[in-house]
Amino acid sequence: MEEKINMLHGAPYNLVAFLFLLTACTVPGPSAPTAIGPTVPPNPNAWPSPTPFSPPANTPMIPVLEPGTTVTATVPSAPTSTQLPAPVFVPFRYTLNAMLDYSAHFLTVDESIFYKNATGETLTALVLAVEPNLWADCFTLGSLTVNGLAATGLSLNGDRLEVPLAAPLVPGGTLNLSLRFDLQLPAADVYHVFGYNDRQTNLVDWYPFIVPYPQGGGWLLHPPAEVGEHLTYEAAVFDVALTLTDPTLPVTLAASAPAEVAAGSWHYFLQNARTFVFSASSAYQTASTTAEGVTVTSYYFGEEEAQARVVLDEAAKALRTFGALFGPYPYPSLSIVESPFYDGMEYDGLFFLSRDFYTAYDGTVLKYLIAIAVHETAHQWWFGSVGNDQALAPWLDEALATYSEKLFYEKNHPAVTAWWAFRVDAYAPTGWVDTDIYYYDDFRSYVNAVYLRGAQFLEALRGRIGDEAFFAFLKDYAAQMSGKRATGDDFFRILRLHTSADISDLITGFFQIPY
Repeated sequence: MEEKINMLHGAPYNLVAFLFLLTACTVPGPSAPTAIGPTVPPNPNAWPSPTPFSPPANTPMIPVLEPGTTVTATVPSAPTSTQLPAPVFVPFRYTLNAMLDYSAHFLTVDESIFYKNATGETLTALVLAVEPNLWADCFTLGSLTVNGLAATGLSLNGDRLEVPLAAPLVPGGTLNLSLRFDLQLPAADVYHVFGYNDRQTNLVDWYPFIVPYPQGGGWLLHPPAEVGEHLTYEAAVFDVALTLTDPTLPVTLAASAPAEVAAGSWHYFLQNARTFVFSASSAYQTASTTAEGVTVTSYYFGEEEAQARVVLDEAAKALRTFGALFGPYPYPSLSIVESPFYDGMEYDGLFFLSRDFYTAYDGTVLKYLIAIAVHETAHQWWFGSVGNDQALAPWLDEALATYSEKLFYEKNHPAVTAWWAFRVDAYAPTGWVDTDIYYYDDFRSYVNAVYLRGAQFLEALRGRIGDEAFFAFLKDYAAQMSGKRATGDDFFRILRLHTSADISDLITGFFQIPY
């Protein structure tokens, strides 16, 4: 995501208080289809941190100095392949059949999860993230079975659902989970993607999913913080169907993949993805184009047609540029969704873009409408294809997505030379690039360290090792880590395959960890 806060769905509060609220409970078996676990309601009185769309008054403009020397070389423009990346083994397959009552904001879901134990350890339980349970009265579990047998001893603690296994699951072993649950979707405001507003219904992180289990590291499910994203995902295969309870409603769906469409129903299939999301609306207009064989579609409200077409064209340029620099675009389509949400937010094959960016657009190139669309397009590689721990190492996607904006402008708008002043220098950023989401309570300090100092580090690195090595590294890093979760160690291990330059001063200048 570009420069946003994670408010636990809009409610910033002390993390200790949050953990205190998440008290565990026991879940009855499928014979008792009731809501399980306490939920944490958003705080309607909370005042969110502002998005710094422009620098504060009287902020001095500073140059990017070493580390951070400005690079003027032209971005290479090798042709991008029209082929999707080669499939990689993923131990997860999600089959989701959802029935949406659009008017009542109610969703009924049958979910099946095929899981292969690739952890290298014997497992006695599984842990699933259930993000809708962070909303009061939203999530109701009807049943959960493991290999056809009703699961017992379930517990739901905030967004953590633990499923004890009747028999240990050995390395390489497989099982099937089946869940039935309901969602009474919450009303969203401008700080929330999940839920409904007066123009759309957004289903993001809407289904329980098994969280990663790094070998020797335990289940990877972090608590929300006041800034940043806390979830970490494994790559998975998704087979998803959504049906309207009233097929006569004129509802348009934006989704993470192309659909097979019938009257009032849509069927999707997507491989090697972290998430699968929808946005439904009876108000959407659409415009589409094709970039390197990928269908790009802009979903917008009628008042913003001109801006939506600009976004469409620039995102298509970004897809071509990043395909040449990083490797093939990882999905069969890209959906751009205008939303009352106040910023930008990425998911696999789809991102949301604030309506504020559309209404404020004045036709010039260096505006947030374009810059953030480019940023979220870059996240299709840095988040989607190459995953990471977004809570503990957010720089691995956010710094790269931010610097990708600069690469986009170099290639597509070379006369625009003010990107550094507009996006970085104006904020005089400080802080460690490898800051986690729990270090700062305020959004501006977090963004300055992770996003902006991260961009400065990448610029300094590029200047130190040269364009040839830098771009060879980015493409190799994207290829080697496709479908995996990258760490800082992976980043620097692959980097050192492409350069013998001494970068020790850059590491000590930008990072807390001595990579």
